[in-house]
Amino acid sequence: MQQTLDQISSILPSDFFSVEVDIPYVGKREAKDALKKKHLLPSFSGLLYEAAFAKVAAGWNEDLLVFDVTVEIPFEECFFPEYQKGDSIELFIDTRNLKSAGFPTRFCHHFVICPRPIEGVYAREVTSFRTDDRHELCDPERILVKGDFFRSRYFLKIVLPSDCLHGYDPSAFERLGFAYRINRKGEASQHFALSSRYHSIQQQPSLWSTIQLRKT
Repeated sequence: MQQTLDQISSILPSDFFSVEVDIPYVGKREAKDALKKKHLLPSFSGLLYEAAFAKVAAGWNEDLLVFDVTVEIPFEECFFPEYQKGDSIELFIDTRNLKSAGFPTRFCHHFVICPRPIEGVYAREVTSFRTDDRHELCDPERILVKGDFFRSRYFLKIVLPSDCLHGYDPSAFERLGFAYRINRKGEASQHFALSSRYHSIQQQPSLWSTIQLRKT
Protein backbone atom coordinates (compact mmCIF):
# COMPACT_ATOMS: atom_id res chain seq x y z
CA MET A 1 0.00 0.00 0.00
CA GLN A 2 1.37 3.42 -0.93
CA GLN A 3 2.27 5.61 2.02
CA THR A 4 0.34 8.84 2.44
CA LEU A 5 2.10 12.17 2.95
CA ASP A 6 0.95 12.21 6.59
CA GLN A 7 2.55 8.82 7.17
CA ILE A 8 5.80 9.90 5.55
CA SER A 9 5.90 13.26 7.33
CA SER A 10 5.61 11.54 10.71
CA ILE A 11 9.21 10.44 10.19
CA LEU A 12 11.13 13.42 11.49
CA PRO A 13 14.87 14.24 11.54
CA SER A 14 14.97 13.86 15.31
CA ASP A 15 13.99 10.20 14.90
CA PHE A 16 17.24 9.43 13.06
CA PHE A 17 19.97 11.86 14.10
CA SER A 18 20.72 14.65 16.52
CA VAL A 19 21.15 18.18 15.23
CA GLU A 20 24.20 20.20 16.29
CA VAL A 21 24.87 23.75 15.10
CA ASP A 22 27.73 26.14 15.90
CA ILE A 23 26.79 29.60 17.17
CA PRO A 24 29.48 32.30 16.71
CA TYR A 25 30.57 34.70 19.41
CA VAL A 26 29.54 38.37 19.35
CA GLY A 27 31.14 41.27 21.16
CA LYS A 28 29.02 43.50 23.38
CA ARG A 29 28.86 46.22 20.73
CA GLU A 30 28.24 43.71 17.93
CA ALA A 31 25.24 42.32 19.78
CA LYS A 32 23.48 45.67 19.36
CA ASP A 33 23.90 45.62 15.56
CA ALA A 34 22.42 43.29 12.96
CA LEU A 35 24.02 39.86 13.14
CA LYS A 36 26.10 38.74 10.17
CA LYS A 37 25.49 36.01 7.61
CA LYS A 38 27.69 33.58 9.56
CA HIS A 39 25.18 33.75 12.43
CA LEU A 40 22.25 32.44 10.35
CA LEU A 41 20.78 29.18 11.58
CA PRO A 42 20.07 26.49 9.00
CA SER A 43 16.50 25.87 7.89
CA PHE A 44 14.88 22.50 8.55
CA SER A 45 11.54 23.39 6.98
CA GLY A 46 12.07 21.12 3.98
CA LEU A 47 12.73 18.13 6.23
CA LEU A 48 9.74 18.99 8.41
CA TYR A 49 7.32 19.36 5.48
CA GLU A 50 6.46 22.97 6.28
CA ALA A 51 6.75 26.35 4.60
CA ALA A 52 9.75 28.53 5.45
CA PHE A 53 8.77 32.15 6.04
CA ALA A 54 11.43 33.36 8.51
CA LYS A 55 15.20 33.52 8.96
CA VAL A 56 16.84 33.34 12.37
CA ALA A 57 20.38 34.36 13.30
CA ALA A 58 21.94 33.71 16.71
CA GLY A 59 24.99 34.85 18.65
CA TRP A 60 26.32 34.67 22.18
CA ASN A 61 28.77 36.08 24.66
CA GLU A 62 29.38 35.60 28.36
CA ASP A 63 26.52 37.95 29.27
CA LEU A 64 23.74 37.07 26.82
CA LEU A 65 22.18 35.20 23.92
CA VAL A 66 20.98 37.32 21.00
CA PHE A 67 18.63 36.44 18.15
CA ASP A 68 17.74 38.33 14.98
CA VAL A 69 14.47 37.12 13.47
CA THR A 70 13.35 38.25 10.01
CA VAL A 71 9.78 37.22 9.24
CA GLU A 72 9.17 37.53 5.52
CA ILE A 73 5.42 38.03 5.72
CA PRO A 74 3.50 41.05 7.06
CA PHE A 75 2.74 41.30 10.76
CA GLU A 76 -0.94 40.76 11.52
CA GLU A 77 -1.83 40.43 15.20
CA CYS A 78 -0.58 38.92 18.44
CA PHE A 79 -2.28 37.64 21.59
CA PHE A 80 -1.47 36.56 25.12
CA PRO A 81 -1.92 34.11 26.75
CA GLU A 82 -3.18 32.47 23.52
CA TYR A 83 0.05 33.45 21.77
CA GLN A 84 0.02 30.56 19.26
CA LYS A 85 -3.14 31.97 17.66
CA GLY A 86 -1.24 35.00 16.36
CA ASP A 87 2.22 36.24 15.46
CA SER A 88 4.76 35.15 18.07
CA ILE A 89 8.18 33.59 18.51
CA GLU A 90 8.93 30.83 21.01
CA LEU A 91 12.49 30.05 22.08
CA PHE A 92 13.36 26.85 23.96
CA ILE A 93 16.74 26.75 25.71
CA ASP A 94 18.38 24.21 28.02
CA THR A 95 21.54 25.67 29.56
CA ARG A 96 22.85 22.17 30.37
CA ASN A 97 21.75 20.36 27.17
CA LEU A 98 20.54 17.38 29.21
CA LYS A 99 19.46 14.71 26.72
CA SER A 100 18.60 12.15 29.40
CA ALA A 101 15.79 14.19 30.98
CA GLY A 102 12.31 13.36 29.74
CA PHE A 103 10.82 16.55 31.17
CA PRO A 104 11.89 20.21 31.70
CA THR A 105 14.48 20.63 34.43
CA ARG A 106 15.49 23.84 36.21
CA PHE A 107 17.94 24.48 33.35
CA CYS A 108 15.15 24.58 30.73
CA HIS A 109 13.49 27.76 29.50
CA HIS A 110 10.50 28.54 27.30
CA PHE A 111 10.28 32.17 26.20
CA VAL A 112 7.44 33.78 24.24
CA ILE A 113 8.14 36.97 22.30
CA CYS A 114 5.34 39.08 20.84
CA PRO A 115 6.23 41.39 17.93
CA ARG A 116 4.01 44.08 19.45
CA PRO A 117 3.67 44.59 23.20
CA ILE A 118 0.58 43.32 25.00
CA GLU A 119 -0.22 45.42 28.05
CA GLY A 120 3.24 46.93 27.68
CA VAL A 121 5.10 43.62 27.72
CA TYR A 122 6.93 42.16 24.70
CA ALA A 123 8.27 38.91 26.16
CA ARG A 124 7.62 36.45 28.94
CA GLU A 125 9.09 33.23 30.23
CA VAL A 126 6.31 30.63 30.35
CA THR A 127 8.34 27.52 31.24
CA SER A 128 6.09 24.77 32.62
CA PHE A 129 7.82 22.47 35.09
CA ARG A 130 6.51 19.04 36.05
CA THR A 131 8.55 18.51 39.23
CA ASP A 132 10.16 20.53 42.01
CA ASP A 133 13.29 20.81 39.83
CA ARG A 134 12.54 24.37 38.74
CA HIS A 135 13.78 27.95 38.73
CA GLU A 136 12.02 31.25 39.28
CA LEU A 137 10.68 32.67 36.01
CA CYS A 138 12.62 35.69 34.81
CA ASP A 139 11.46 39.29 35.00
CA PRO A 140 9.91 40.06 31.58
CA GLU A 141 11.35 43.56 31.67
CA ARG A 142 14.84 42.06 31.52
CA ILE A 143 14.24 40.67 28.00
CA LEU A 144 15.10 43.20 25.31
CA VAL A 145 12.93 43.20 22.18
CA LYS A 146 13.30 45.70 19.34
CA GLY A 147 11.15 45.55 16.23
CA ASP A 148 11.14 47.11 12.78
CA PHE A 149 8.03 46.71 10.66
CA PHE A 150 7.65 47.02 6.90
CA ARG A 151 4.83 46.48 4.43
CA SER A 152 5.80 42.92 3.51
CA ARG A 153 7.93 41.76 6.47
CA TYR A 154 9.15 42.54 9.96
CA PHE A 155 12.36 42.18 11.96
CA LEU A 156 12.91 41.50 15.65
CA LYS A 157 16.07 41.64 17.75
CA ILE A 158 15.77 39.59 20.93
CA VAL A 159 18.35 39.75 23.71
CA LEU A 160 18.23 37.27 26.59
CA PRO A 161 20.61 38.40 29.36
CA SER A 162 22.39 35.76 31.40
CA ASP A 163 20.30 36.49 34.50
CA CYS A 164 17.24 35.25 32.55
CA LEU A 165 19.01 31.97 31.74
CA HIS A 166 19.32 29.82 34.86
CA GLY A 167 22.58 27.88 34.73
CA TYR A 168 24.04 29.83 31.80
CA ASP A 169 27.83 29.55 32.11
CA PRO A 170 29.64 29.36 28.73
CA SER A 171 33.02 28.95 30.43
CA ALA A 172 31.91 25.59 31.84
CA PHE A 173 29.06 24.50 29.56
CA GLU A 174 29.61 25.26 25.86
CA ARG A 175 26.64 23.26 24.59
CA LEU A 176 23.01 24.32 24.97
CA GLY A 177 19.77 22.60 24.05
CA PHE A 178 17.77 24.70 21.61
CA ALA A 179 14.60 24.80 19.52
CA TYR A 180 12.23 27.46 18.23
CA ARG A 181 8.68 27.80 16.95
CA ILE A 182 7.58 30.85 14.96
CA ASN A 183 3.83 31.29 14.82
CA ARG A 184 1.70 33.29 12.40
CA LYS A 185 -1.99 34.07 12.57
CA GLY A 186 -4.15 31.42 10.94
CA GLU A 187 -1.23 29.52 9.37
CA ALA A 188 1.17 26.69 10.19
CA SER A 189 4.24 27.44 12.29
CA GLN A 190 7.93 27.25 11.37
CA HIS A 191 10.19 25.12 13.57
CA PHE A 192 13.85 24.44 14.20
CA ALA A 193 14.88 20.76 14.10
CA LEU A 194 11.59 19.21 15.27
CA SER A 195 7.92 19.86 14.67
CA SER A 196 5.17 20.39 17.23
CA ARG A 197 2.82 18.51 14.90
CA TYR A 198 4.33 15.33 16.37
CA HIS A 199 6.06 16.36 19.58
CA SER A 200 5.20 18.45 22.61
CA ILE A 201 8.31 20.61 22.25
CA GLN A 202 7.96 22.44 25.55
CA GLN A 203 7.85 19.14 27.46
CA GLN A 204 10.54 17.18 25.56
CA PRO A 205 13.89 18.98 25.94
CA SER A 206 15.75 15.75 25.16
CA LEU A 207 14.69 16.22 21.53
CA TRP A 208 15.92 19.80 21.23
CA SER A 209 18.92 20.40 19.00
CA THR A 210 22.37 21.20 20.38
CA ILE A 211 24.01 24.56 19.82
CA GLN A 212 27.75 24.74 20.33
CA LEU A 213 29.01 28.11 21.59
CA ARG A 214 32.09 28.86 19.47
CA LYS A 215 34.45 31.69 20.31
CA THR A 216 36.16 31.69 16.88
